[in-house]
Amino acid sequence: MTRYDKSSRRESKLRDQVASLERQIEELLIEKNRANSIVYGLLHEMRRLNTEISTFCEELGKAAADGVVERVADLSESINYASGLVSSRLVFTDFELNPTSLARQAKIDMGIYRKFDKARRLLYKSTRAKSIQVNFEGNSFTEVEAIPAFELVPFVILDNAIKYSPRDQEIVIKFEERPTWNCRTKVTVSSVGPQVEPDEIQAILQRGVRGRNADRGRIPGDGLGLFLVETLAKSANAKLSVKSSPHVKFSLEGVPYSNFEAVMEFMREDRR
Repeated sequence: MTRYDKSSRRESKLRDQVASLERQIEELLIEKNRANSIVYGLLHEMRRLNTEISTFCEELGKAAADGVVERVADLSESINYASGLVSSRLVFTDFELNPTSLARQAKIDMGIYRKFDKARRLLYKSTRAKSIQVNFEGNSFTEVEAIPAFELVPFVILDNAIKYSPRDQEIVIKFEERPTWNCRTKVTVSSVGPQVEPDEIQAILQRGVRGRNADRGRIPGDGLGLFLVETLAKSANAKLSVKSSPHVKFSLEGVPYSNFEAVMEFMREDRR
C-alpha cells in the first residue's frame, strides 16, 4: 500500500510538472507571436519611411541642381522630420517590447499646430495621389511637454485618415484653443472612411483591431495606428476619442462610408 501511494504521488507530481511545462510553452508561444507582430509592424513602417526619405532625397538633388533654394530648404526639413519619425518608431517598438521604457524618456516642448503641419507636408504625395484636400481650420500656439516619440501622433492620425478615405475627399484638421476650462487645446481630424459600428468604437483603439467594414473594403492595415496614438498621447497629457457617424454618406463596392472623427484633447496639467 505504501509503495502504491509513493508511486501515485510521483505520478501526480510528474503530471503537475508536465502541465506546468505545457503552460510555460503556451505562454512562450504567445509571447513569440506578440514579438513577431511587433517586429512585423516595425519593418512595415521602416520600409515606408525609408521610401519617403529616398523620394525626398531624389527631389532634393533635383531641386539643388535646378537652384530652387526654397524647395531645397523645404525638402531638407521634410527629410529631417521623416528621419525623426524613424527614431520615434523605434522608441515605440522598444516600449511595446519593454513597457517601462517610455517612463525613462525625457520630455521636450512640442508645438501642436507645427507638428500637424509637418505631417501634412510629409504626406503630400499620398494626398495628391488620391486627390485629397487636407485643410486646417483655426490655429493653436500651444506647446506641450511630450516624449520625442510623440512626433508619430500627428503623422499616424493623418496617415490613417488618408488611407481610409476614398478618392476626391476632404480631410479637415480643426484646432480649438481652450475649448473648455480643463482643456488647453482640442484637435479634431474629420474625414470619410468605412463606417465603424457602435460596438467597435472602443475596440479599434486596441492593438491589432480594425473595423469590420475596413476589412470588407480590403484596405491594408494592421490595426496599430490608433493604439499607437492613444498610447503616446498620454505622454502629452492628452486623451484620444473617436467617432463614426451612424449616417451613411455613400457605399463603395458594398461597403458603407460615413464621417469619421479622431479627437485629441490636451488637458491642463492638473486635470486628466
